[in-house]
Amino acid sequence: KYIDDWLKINLKDKVFLDYACGDGLTSIKASEFKPSLIIGIDISDVSVENAIKFAKRRGLKNAFFLQADCENTELPDNSVDIILCQGMLHHLDLSVAFPELKRILKKGGKILCVEALSVNPLIQLYRDSTPEMRTEWEKAHILGPKELKFAKKFFNVSEVRYWFLFSLLSVPFRGTFVFKFMNKFFGLIDSIILKIPYIQRLSWQFTFVLIKE
Repeated sequence: KYIDDWLKINLKDKVFLDYACGDGLTSIKASEFKPSLIIGIDISDVSVENAIKFAKRRGLKNAFFLQADCENTELPDNSVDIILCQGMLHHLDLSVAFPELKRILKKGGKILCVEALSVNPLIQLYRDSTPEMRTEWEKAHILGPKELKFAKKFFNVSEVRYWFLFSLLSVPFRGTFVFKFMNKFFGLIDSIILKIPYIQRLSWQFTFVLIKE
């Protein structure tokens, strides 16, 4: 909901890049918010083919999907207004990806980043105990305060928000009748606790916005 609301506020009449778009489902959803142009890039040719197929089914005329490397997009300089980067940065070399994102972003353009957070030792223990779910590179490059500080060398960083701490306790109860109530209750606790500095860094995910000045 937060991502949808942010896109709704920022996308109208803008050039939108879905960075690592997968099957293009987010791009198709974003079309509801009236961007002037939608571009989706992904390293997977299969994902790009799927995205083209889904967009065609929806009759989208202003959506284009390309196979491309996120560290070398080959898009023109200063060509994009708004970028969504959802769960992708920890796959990349940020010393390459951040300059590339800055290059293609227009002045005043924004990037909404959605990433896992590396600080909580219990969450890190879970990652260590489930190696089949991610590569060693991913595990070693999950973002934290250091990476956020590094981003400030290239962008103005704003709208940092933290998500999911106590609400993780409801996850084992998915599929049961109590899940909805537990998730809502612990989500309410999170909405209070995750406003506290330093404590908020123990959350599972965080979002932040990068702005090209």
